[in-house]
Amino acid sequence: MNTTSRRTILTSMAAAAAGLPLINDLAGNGSTAAAATTAAEFPSNTALYSSGTYQEGVHWMRRFRRGAPAELLDNASGTSEPVRSTAIIAPHGGGIEAGTSELCLAIAGYTPTGAGTAPAAVAGVPQRDYWMFEGLASSSELHVTSTNCDDPAALAVCGHNLYAVSLHGFAPETGPAKQILIGGRDQRLMRNLASAFAAHGLTTGTGTPRLDVTVVVAGVDSPLNGDDPANIVNRTSSGAGAQLEISTELRKAMFGTFGSAADRRATAGKGTADEAHFWNGFVDAVREAVDRHELGRDAV
Repeated sequence: MNTTSRRTILTSMAAAAAGLPLINDLAGNGSTAAAATTAAEFPSNTALYSSGTYQEGVHWMRRFRRGAPAELLDNASGTSEPVRSTAIIAPHGGGIEAGTSELCLAIAGYTPTGAGTAPAAVAGVPQRDYWMFEGLASSSELHVTSTNCDDPAALAVCGHNLYAVSLHGFAPETGPAKQILIGGRDQRLMRNLASAFAAHGLTTGTGTPRLDVTVVVAGVDSPLNGDDPANIVNRTSSGAGAQLEISTELRKAMFGTFGSAADRRATAGKGTADEAHFWNGFVDAVREAVDRHELGRDAV
């Protein structure tokens, strides 16, 4: 079963996939995961890059950093240092699955920036390797499925790290509006993520319905459990990673203004208390889960 049908089936099971329109600009909100509505035109990044139909800097771009950790050292007797070796990736960033680029940079320890501007390190948190493919046009044809990703930078970033976390978007039509679907091959990392989301208030039964978030950990029989070894998030040196699917409404709830990339960068977690709750809760939870995972610890 291909990734397009797997995502479509899971979205239908969790809450039927919506066919919402996409804005044809990086400024657009990319509200619907392309794979949930139409098959990708290109079978790989190589095919897309070589097509001549869509041009880098016009229709798409990619941003990445590879180089951390520069050194691993632990001589302490009473504590242990985490092995900083987790990549954060957004395979369908920019206008394709909006909000995932900004989340990718923030979780990796950088300030969200636009193209051509190097992101600044965030003080007090570790900086991690990252990779993003970003649509400058929210065309479904720019959506290369995760199992078909062969971008050289993505392979280098993931292959250089022990673990990886990938960020995706989907748009459920029914059921809870705010959802996180956790998949992947790294079961311990998946458990750490689920535990961290609950600890940071991204859960149900909060007593305030508008703050409720439904978090689902995909089982082994789930149509979209993210466990395919070819999935770019699993092409790490350990052969495993974790995949996070974030609903449109949850991503929108993290930003004061969701309509453009510039607006998202300017308003991420900076508006109302609710926006700060969702943005900071998500970013901090993923950072915490990764830190715990790199120490070899389990949530259960």
